[in-house]
Amino acid sequence: MINETKGVANDAQGLAAWELSAWRRLRAGMLVEQGNADKGLSKTWQDRVRSGDFDADRCTREILTVGAVRPDAEEAQALQRATRLERDLIMTPLLRGASGASRKVRRAAKSGVAAILSQFIVLGIFTILGFFFLLVMSFRGVEFDPFFQAIIDFIPALESTEGGTS
Repeated sequence: MINETKGVANDAQGLAAWELSAWRRLRAGMLVEQGNADKGLSKTWQDRVRSGDFDADRCTREILTVGAVRPDAEEAQALQRATRLERDLIMTPLLRGASGASRKVRRAAKSGVAAILSQFIVLGIFTILGFFFLLVMSFRGVEFDPFFQAIIDFIPALESTEGGTS
């Protein structure tokens, strides 16, 4: 079953029950993934997963009872897939988690702060331009409501605008 490699058990007796169960589930999944399981049984369990009626133990039992369609190809395919899966699992913490999430948050915060800051700058520029436009209009003799006139009169250098002269 399991090759003897640096202290790894020679058979399933050296595995804990959960380890054996996990391996059997992975093996059944790999048989289906690699097209090495019975097509009808694979379709049945795929439909059950979609419908939410999935029972992992029953699925494993049924797929492994039928076994591999091409037993000679199973070993090589399983070892290749296990190697890719192990590599992916080893690299997963570097791709997401604390460091990956913090990078995304920093990027979003930078772009979010930049967007908000640029909106305030644009709003400020339009407000100043609007104020200057109204100020020029008041110098030309246009009468404004008392609130804006009070703002104009508040500016010491522009006290002569009350009379509407330029």
